[in-house]
Amino acid sequence: MIPAVLYDLKDYRIPNSLILLGYLMGVISACRGGGLGLTEFAFGALLPIAALILLQRAGILGGGDVKLLSVTGGFLGPERGMECVIYAFLFGAVISLIVFIRNSNFKDRICYFLKYIHTVIRTGIWTPYYQIARDGYDSTIHFSIAVLFAALFVLWENM
Repeated sequence: MIPAVLYDLKDYRIPNSLILLGYLMGVISACRGGGLGLTEFAFGALLPIAALILLQRAGILGGGDVKLLSVTGGFLGPERGMECVIYAFLFGAVISLIVFIRNSNFKDRICYFLKYIHTVIRTGIWTPYYQIARDGYDSTIHFSIAVLFAALFVLWENM
């Protein structure tokens, strides 16, 4: 996860090769009996994708973040993987609040979000919430950091 965070901090993206390496390590671990088992790994990996695909399609969450949560869910299993998703959003909210305060744009971002929700409800059309070309990186967070904190918290909590 640390290399994923470092790539995200540097390039605002997580390479697919790193995600594939995570899946490969998980499958090898599951097959060798060092993990939860192949079925639990697969279910743990698929559940975050199924739960978050709409947020990714709407541009609210990055594809790399969803894939990182998927790899994490594979290693943690379905139940703890979904706990990790929930904690990642909680940690992400704290990080977002810090960014809003730092950028002095809390009110603007809340208004932008409410306007987006209103437009989706009114038109029934899911449009991209966030587009880098249009919106830049000023109000983005590196959600991979939230995923890392969440995974560490879930592991610590279950010791």
